[in-house]
Amino acid sequence: MAENPMQHRVLIADDEAPARRELKRLLSVDPSLVVVGEAQNGLDAFTQAMAQRPDIVFLDIQMPALTGIETAEQFLANHYYPLIVFVTAYDAYAVKAFELHAIDYILKPVRKERLDMVLKRIHMQLDDAHPQDGQERLLRLISSLQEGRQPCRIALYQGDKIIPIRIDEIIYAEASGRCCKVMTKDGLFSTAYSMHELQEILPSSRFFPCHRSYLVNLDCIESVQLWVNSTYRLKMTGSDTLVPVSRSSTAALKQFLHLL
Repeated sequence: MAENPMQHRVLIADDEAPARRELKRLLSVDPSLVVVGEAQNGLDAFTQAMAQRPDIVFLDIQMPALTGIETAEQFLANHYYPLIVFVTAYDAYAVKAFELHAIDYILKPVRKERLDMVLKRIHMQLDDAHPQDGQERLLRLISSLQEGRQPCRIALYQGDKIIPIRIDEIIYAEASGRCCKVMTKDGLFSTAYSMHELQEILPSSRFFPCHRSYLVNLDCIESVQLWVNSTYRLKMTGSDTLVPVSRSSTAALKQFLHLL
């Protein structure tokens, strides 16, 4: 069936098929909405959303591959700003954060009355002349949920595949134009993140900016080699690349590694 140009496109992401079916059934009574995709995990949701570009995404919080929050983070990192409705079993901390930042959410099991209320707000936002307000609220929410929590995975690209990689598997990152290449224990990946953005995401207690073009995992330094002008080069585990250490970073590296 052809889509009505006046309809808003919806993606549903939930690892439970019955939950997806029920939400799709409830949404089907609204003629202004059309479900263009269903995803069974966060990575699938991210891949479909990048291809389909839906206006609205319903994200279950607890999903494999990428959680709902991690999936939303990837949307923002790729400069894609759909209206997001989080779906969750009761989580007092998350619900408090949603309410504090005026982010739409639905508790499981989904009730028609609550869904109708959320959809009413969504339609108002879709008609809003200032959609960036919602983007800013989502950014603040994610920042709030990140406090005290370090990410355990990050979505990277390898060819046409998007692969979630554990943070501790990253050996180093290298600037490549406006983005970065990331060397892991499984090989080289690309990412849409800039070096600055990657530094914000990865834990500073583990990842050290040894050079303006490099960020290294301190746990993956195999050896330190003396180089010119009293600087160093780093031999990284699982890589033949010798990573340079800038003069401005040499003192900090010595402190991190307790070098004399």
